[in-house]
Amino acid sequence: MLTKRSGEELLNALTTLRADLAAVIAQLQERVGGVRILGRVRELFLEQRDATGLALQLGGFDRSIIEEAKFPEEGGDQIPVLATLPGHPAHEDHLVAHDAQRFSDWIGSDAEHLAKRVFHKGDQKLFIANVNRLPAEDTLGVDLIYHHVSRDSFILVQYKKMVQVGAGRSEWGYRPDGDLDDQLKRMRQVEEACMRLEQDPPADYRFVHQPCWIKFCKSEQVAPKGDALIGGMYLTREHVEWLRGRPGLATGPKGGELFGYHTVPRYLDNTTFTQLVQDGWIGTRGRASDIIQAQIKASLDGSRALVFAGLIGDDTTQAERTRERRGGLTG
Repeated sequence: MLTKRSGEELLNALTTLRADLAAVIAQLQERVGGVRILGRVRELFLEQRDATGLALQLGGFDRSIIEEAKFPEEGGDQIPVLATLPGHPAHEDHLVAHDAQRFSDWIGSDAEHLAKRVFHKGDQKLFIANVNRLPAEDTLGVDLIYHHVSRDSFILVQYKKMVQVGAGRSEWGYRPDGDLDDQLKRMRQVEEACMRLEQDPPADYRFVHQPCWIKFCKSEQVAPKGDALIGGMYLTREHVEWLRGRPGLATGPKGGELFGYHTVPRYLDNTTFTQLVQDGWIGTRGRASDIIQAQIKASLDGSRALVFAGLIGDDTTQAERTRERRGGLTG
């Protein structure tokens, strides 16, 4: 019997030798083992689906609807995740006029690929938009901007892809490039702007009041089943830069920089990160709404796809959120 890795190598060799078999092989695999991620269109769709599911989870909403997202055909046209979900697009009458106009102004209407949706839970509403101006092959990755309106707080999560590395390609890792340097510089500027907007004394307490995070996530060749989020490591911008300055940490076997499970001693996973954001321990504590539009523009101008989410309604108590989590709402 072939190992999983040997099987993947055999399939890759087959599709290289016989490109005409790729679609047939993919269809057979999807029937038994999930959607195959072979090209950039589906790769970007998977990241966008993950960011959309993460936004739902951060807001305390049921993310199971992302299981119904329909992956585009390999080599086909790019399509927003929200456009493939059952139900109806967002309409302005689903939001109060002020929030509807503000979100529309922030996102704009000139994106080639744009879809919006409003989700409801009690008195709370979660507005989500998928936005991309560029073809998939020209898009560097996905950014998630999550805005908690009543706290006037936001976070920015940027996706970075880990690939299989090491002997036998048995480990997952991300090797920094020039794009990471540019994005870290942008993140520092964002955080400096947030510091200038903080009240003195701060209006609220946070464990981490800087907004910028990186999710280093696995670039699986098969999409996670159901509504599962992509496994990965969440690190703050500050933590990433701290690791880069410490010899022996975030370092591969040949001495080069490498961010992976085996080189980064501590990180947050999906569950821990979600709970800390939900409970208000992570996120800005100044006037977030003053700078979000600029960050949306920076993401799109930086050749990145965007998932924007805005949670509207009175904040729930931690006791209420705990009951919801125990009831399985957030997974």
